[in-house]
Amino acid sequence: MTKTLIISPPQFGEIYRRNRDKFVTVAKSYVREEHVAEDIVAEAFTKFWDNRNEMEEVMLPEAYIMKSIKNLSLNYMRDKLNRQRISREFSDDKIRALEAEIAFLSSEDLGFLFESDVIAIFKNVMEEFPELTQDIFYASRFHGMTYKEIAQKYGVSERKVKRDITKVLNILRIALKDYLH
Repeated sequence: MTKTLIISPPQFGEIYRRNRDKFVTVAKSYVREEHVAEDIVAEAFTKFWDNRNEMEEVMLPEAYIMKSIKNLSLNYMRDKLNRQRISREFSDDKIRALEAEIAFLSSEDLGFLFESDVIAIFKNVMEEFPELTQDIFYASRFHGMTYKEIAQKYGVSERKVKRDITKVLNILRIALKDYLH
């Protein structure tokens, strides 16, 4: 049985005034971003106000709004995680596609047409990088080592390994743009 919640605009305003900052702090503890936390709190208050007459009786509107903030924050975090996974997968796909294009251009089928040009460009690009970056890239692409193995071998973080490899691939993509179709 649904009971009508009787709450006046002044009562609602008082609840908002009394609790807004505390609610933003709670939301921020989940989402870690002030502006996102403020949006979540605003959405929770708006949903409460819009649905106040359709809810079952709520003894403590603050508790209802707090639960809504928690749920909205968790939904935001799940969505953010999914977006990051998709972005990472997309980035990995782009890198694999570039590797495939380089391998294709360096294949024996087209070797007699472009191999010397591609090799010359590759060597020139690689010479522009510090020796450690070159070693990291060669270990990854020509020795089949994992990021973790490379990081251990050269005493750097896996993040640096990934960053260096990505940098080299981006520069190669630009340098070889005329050969990549």
